Amino acid sequence: MKPINTFFVALVFVLCLAGIQVGAQAQGEKETPVATLIAQGKTLYRTAKFRPALTKFEAALKQEPENDEALGLAAETAFRLDNQASAREYLIRRAELSGQRESVKAYCFQRVAMTCWREAHDLIAAHAALKDGRIVYELPDEDRDDAKEKIEDGIKHAERALELRNDFADAYNIRNLLFAEAALADDKEEKAEEYRRKSLEDLQMALTMARPESKITDAADFNSPTIRISEFAQNKEDDETFAGPMLQALEGGRPIKRLQARFPSVRPSKNPVESKEPSGKGVTSDGGAYSLGTGRGALTAAYLPGKVKVEVLISTQGKVIFTHIVDGRSDLNGAAIVAARSWTFEPATLDSQPVQVSGVITFDLKPGGGKPASTSTSKPK
Repeated sequence: MKPINTFFVALVFVLCLAGIQVGAQAQGEKETPVATLIAQGKTLYRTAKFRPALTKFEAALKQEPENDEALGLAAETAFRLDNQASAREYLIRRAELSGQRESVKAYCFQRVAMTCWREAHDLIAAHAALKDGRIVYELPDEDRDDAKEKIEDGIKHAERALELRNDFADAYNIRNLLFAEAALADDKEEKAEEYRRKSLEDLQMALTMARPESKITDAADFNSPTIRISEFAQNKEDDETFAGPMLQALEGGRPIKRLQARFPSVRPSKNPVESKEPSGKGVTSDGGAYSLGTGRGALTAAYLPGKVKVEVLISTQGKVIFTHIVDGRSDLNGAAIVAARSWTFEPATLDSQPVQVSGVITFDLKPGGGKPASTSTSKPK
């Protein structure tokens, strides 16, 4: 009889033990009920802990891929995280569930259209420039094609929602916003005018069908009747130059109070070195901020000027109720957001009915408190 190889026995024992542990772990995961995972995700969502909340909803969906509630919650959480592709996937899966109610399908298709609009909006808004006395959108061909594809997909899903519910105000409103983006992106004025006309027609339909409480609100909600204009001027004397056709269709909607963004204060390193290596001054070669580490001061603001584009949503009361960086630089974005939130506007109406206004403010930040330039809103090179 051959002697037993002790190494072999030990190896088998370790593998068996590992298998038991893995099996126990897997069993433990399965023992977490779907209802518990959803409840935990909701608690995290309510406290704005969106990433861990999405993890809980996704864990629930691993166990029950067709759980209607988990799909809806995962979609909304992904949207809040600006992960529009994932949000679309969950919404379409929810709409296609066997036996799904038509009202839920319509809602899902409307939200899919919203994700398409959000992506198209960010692509287009980043490329505004003042040229020959008016705002134009000079998108690279790849971005323009991408934006048009997203707009077309969004319109298709908004129309699917309207086929199911022809009185769905939210679907008319999102199609209005998609047509407005199409007008900004199209370089042919005749076609742009057609899109603007369709946008205003859908906005009027949304106003006719919207619930009264959705017309006058200070809650950030792009489902409420909203007009998408171009850009707002930094200085009052430039208002007429910046006032595009959509803003001209409104009564009101112009800025009342403007605040210039302050260039971040500079805190030099305690141990500066004459070197291009970023850890000495806390500034990278492209003007970004670099951590100086413990005991060496906070992040040092970049010395280079820069432009930041901030999307704003203005309530029917003229308050900025939502801000979003469309294009900027990490060390300057915070100052631009603070300034944008301090702007106030004339309440806007279309055909005597209150509407929200969505537009962009471009801040030109310079060291030393220099006044932002008002002659150009072009994207920084």
